Amino acid sequence: MVIRPESMKPNTYGPVLMDVDGVGDQITGEVWLCDDSTMEAMDILEGVPSGLYYSRETQVIAHDEELCCTVYFYPPNEVLLRQPLIREYGAQHHELYKPGAFNRQISALCQFGPSEQLLHTQQAAPMMVHVLRLLPDDDLLEALLEFVRERQIHAAMVLTCVGSTGTTVLRPAGSSEPKLLEGKFEIVSLTGTLGAGGGHHLHMSVSDSECRTFGGHLLGGCKIRTTAEIGIGICRTLRFSRELDPRTGYPELSVSGVSSAMSPLGRIQREMNIRSFRDKFQNSQTHD
Repeated sequence: MVIRPESMKPNTYGPVLMDVDGVGDQITGEVWLCDDSTMEAMDILEGVPSGLYYSRETQVIAHDEELCCTVYFYPPNEVLLRQPLIREYGAQHHELYKPGAFNRQISALCQFGPSEQLLHTQQAAPMMVHVLRLLPDDDLLEALLEFVRERQIHAAMVLTCVGSTGTTVLRPAGSSEPKLLEGKFEIVSLTGTLGAGGGHHLHMSVSDSECRTFGGHLLGGCKIRTTAEIGIGICRTLRFSRELDPRTGYPELSVSGVSSAMSPLGRIQREMNIRSFRDKFQNSQTHD
């Protein structure tokens, strides 16, 4: 995989894959499950009708499973072959990327539009799970928000949490004032939704040494006393946002799809071996 230089049109700094015998490397990438309409949109996006890219069925090894995937290739040339090979298209590369103009044909094929406040998902969404453990004096809320920000997770749910807090800050029901608790508490419940750029809505209950339970909205300032073991469910096909709902007077959860025509098979967190049907090349690079 190489990054197309600014001197080459279109000057988007886009990542490209070329099919060249004996040249290439193993890469990290993603596999997506797409319907026919989305594949038609992908062809337009990649410039297949104009000959900018071409696509080919390619075997991919993902988590020890062999998949047949459509891969987009760029015709090789001397300029691209002089560019340094990269094994993973990361944030430092994406910062250079300059997307093209909005394309209404692509938008129509993918069925996306302006976000609407949706009260439920249109279809069941696949979920992946992250697990993390927090350490003494970690701020519980800040740690969760940082976790989704760093990974650009736009739809997450706290599935489970067990642990303890010292200083605990909650906002009781119907109150605008936080309640500060000092002591030794066990976390008996933590649940809610959050996402990068989509705000958060988290409730927590804690219990003291006499089994008295306190609960409310989780606020910043809750400090972990010994540990917090947290399971977070991730829905990559969804996006959470918070929009003012006139029926309640509060910013409420709105659920939308990243694309209603596209759902991910899964993030591949290790190197993929890219192999041709006819073994025309041993190792290659992939295009985003």
